[in-house]
Amino acid sequence: MQNKKTFWRGVLIIFVVSAIAYLPLAHQIGYQNDDWYLMYDMQVKDVNFFHEIFSGDRPGRALGMIPLFSIFGFEPYYYHLSAYLFRFLGGVGLYWALQMLWDKKRFTPLAAALLFTVYPGFLSQTNAIDYQSHILGLFLATLSVALTIRSVLTIERTPRILFAAGSILAGWGYLSQMEYFIGIEVFRFAAIFILLWREQGASFGRKLMKVIVVSLPFLLITVGFLAWRMVFFTAERKATDIGLQLSQALSSPLTLLWWLNYLVQDTFSVALVAWGLPMYLLAFPMRLRDIMFGFGWAGFAALLTILGFGQLGKNDPEDGPGSGQGREALWLGLLGIAGGLIPVILVNRHVTLPDYSRYTLIASIGAAVLLAALIEQFSSRRVRSVVPGLLITVAVLTHYGNAARAVNETQATRNFWWQVSWRTPQIQPGVTLIASYPGSPLSEDYFIWGPANLIYYPEKQDTDPVEVKLPASVLTDDAVLNIITNDGVETPLRRGNYLERDYGNVLVMIQSRSNGCVRLINGEVPELSPADQHRLLLIAPFSRLENVDTQGSFKTPPVTAFGEEPEHGWCFYYQKADLARQRGEWEQIPALLKQALDEGHYPEDALEWMPFLQASAVLNDVDKVRSTVKLVTADKFLRLQVCGIMTDFMEKETLSDEVRTIIEHGICK
Repeated sequence: MQNKKTFWRGVLIIFVVSAIAYLPLAHQIGYQNDDWYLMYDMQVKDVNFFHEIFSGDRPGRALGMIPLFSIFGFEPYYYHLSAYLFRFLGGVGLYWALQMLWDKKRFTPLAAALLFTVYPGFLSQTNAIDYQSHILGLFLATLSVALTIRSVLTIERTPRILFAAGSILAGWGYLSQMEYFIGIEVFRFAAIFILLWREQGASFGRKLMKVIVVSLPFLLITVGFLAWRMVFFTAERKATDIGLQLSQALSSPLTLLWWLNYLVQDTFSVALVAWGLPMYLLAFPMRLRDIMFGFGWAGFAALLTILGFGQLGKNDPEDGPGSGQGREALWLGLLGIAGGLIPVILVNRHVTLPDYSRYTLIASIGAAVLLAALIEQFSSRRVRSVVPGLLITVAVLTHYGNAARAVNETQATRNFWWQVSWRTPQIQPGVTLIASYPGSPLSEDYFIWGPANLIYYPEKQDTDPVEVKLPASVLTDDAVLNIITNDGVETPLRRGNYLERDYGNVLVMIQSRSNGCVRLINGEVPELSPADQHRLLLIAPFSRLENVDTQGSFKTPPVTAFGEEPEHGWCFYYQKADLARQRGEWEQIPALLKQALDEGHYPEDALEWMPFLQASAVLNDVDKVRSTVKLVTADKFLRLQVCGIMTDFMEKETLSDEVRTIIEHGICK
């Protein structure tokens, strides 16, 4: 291997550039997606419940999460730091492996390791708690390969055996985290082949036999894991049941053609598309301020990269186009991509960016090696320094845009649930929650019930599985039909969490705009905005507001999950007014409005005037009724809706004749 000074200089470049890529906004990112149910389970159970959570598909994940949670607890920022650390160490593992593989090269090992560490095709780094296992597994995978190469290169028997044993243990470790990472074994055996095939003067047969003999101990990684996985372990999730997936795939005569089609598509996605599409989707839509910061960080990282390669490239005659080792790198990169993708494709999965970017992780090792090998073919040292700098610019911009998106989603989610906590003292257990976040996709029900139960039902539970007191449903087409037809109860049990989803007992909560207020829908007289999704318009009449316990004690969302309480702007006063309306405490509402207006707060959505309009009507404040009517009837959709709401209101409340006239002629005429 090269001298230690050169190696550690490369490690420093990887450390600094990857920190720039992943850490600038990490402290602002809270729980994301699957993090919610994991942290809720830790709230109501103890750390050993991780065994139950992961027992059905990847039980080894508990061995990683238990010590991490024992150290970090509920604080999301610490998980972002450890995810970054494992990502960095994974890059160092690859750097070490490639430097041992090509001990006279400087450019290719560092370029490949750096591009791999900040690879822009993997976009779940921001989901730091749940994806801790993926990133830990990736580190163990590169470490295992590096130890394999070190073992092959070691002459002394005892150290060679120890390095091999460490490689096998690290191999089982990475497979315990993610079984589809097994594709890195192709990369491992390709590296062994490259090392041994260089032997001068040996016949083809002797070389082949030596490759086989040296490779045999490392087959224990694959054979041992597959034997356990397919013979002794029964996967509860079909997606991770290897035998079931393969049998289903092989039952179709067109399967092999589809596999080949996906392999070609995904190869292009991993090697090329990942360096453009995610940046286009995530970085370019950022606000101008964020774009300026993103370019600033990206430029800084690119400058360090260019200077670093310029320094390392001096007096390096082996780095040049057309060398035999250059061809080795090209083939190793291609095989690494294929090996990383084939296990994913064999279980009927497919790389799609940005949604399923996790399937690029192992293939990204090969993609980085391939790109480094191609860049090395340029004869100009300056070009070979600048091109990695440009790719680093793309990667850092992508990760900054991805982090900015995660920050916005964190803020939106926290804002939503703080508003719910202001409005809702308690929610009756058993009601099925339907929520609509502004601009944030809800692909799983625990994106809703996780935060809801952390606030309203955080008490410890002694029995297994965890009983989710407030279930939820994602508003799919099937869910809409189930709600409209009152189609019974679902009782899913998933990852140690049991819930009863009753479609005849739902509570709908809507926030249409990020600067708007959350509305808890009263199905008898639903108040809907033109900005609401059409599916919400269909199910709103079935929302049962009586599930809100207005006399319960208010719950304060935990700061680690929901951040500090936001300033009391318009939506705070709207929520308090809406609660007072449900309680029938009409006299409190004008005081809330006065306080909001005195502080300079106004609604972004005219629909949010409704509690104040109805309070003015009940209290016979005719002037206020007239002025508020003008505000809520400017839009045709709202005018028709407010007419129906206020007509129903007249039938239930005692209103003066003058107020009734305003409703009949000022709104409904």
